[in-house]
Amino acid sequence: MSITPFDLQQMLSRLTANKVRQSPALVAEQITVTHAHIREKKLHERILSYCALRQWLVIHSRMDMPTTVGIGVPDFVILTQGARTLLVEAKAGVKKPTPAQLAWLAWAAKLGYRGAVCRTFEEFLKFVEGEWTAELQSKQ
Repeated sequence: MSITPFDLQQMLSRLTANKVRQSPALVAEQITVTHAHIREKKLHERILSYCALRQWLVIHSRMDMPTTVGIGVPDFVILTQGARTLLVEAKAGVKKPTPAQLAWLAWAAKLGYRGAVCRTFEEFLKFVEGEWTAELQSKQ
């Protein structure tokens, strides 16, 4: 079965519109917004926009509550042309990946998948274009 990019966009729009919304009081009670949160949210938004522009499929973890997928699962699982799968953990500022996140990415690498911790949009672009080097990885 195949669908057109337009059909996919329509389906994703409907899914976004159907998300369950929590009350603002409950959300405010659960989250204290800091500058680091804002920087990371902007990084997530830029990555999502770039992937949409390229018409890639993206599985994106929520930022507003603890994960419902699994401990250590990266923020983004990106499916690109040529059957490439990219795993991206976004960490803006000085935040460090947890040991579980690093272990998850290491195990995925052992299985042959490409994954990275990206602190900036520029690092994300280098990773996507295959320019990810040991130098960048050592900064993690």
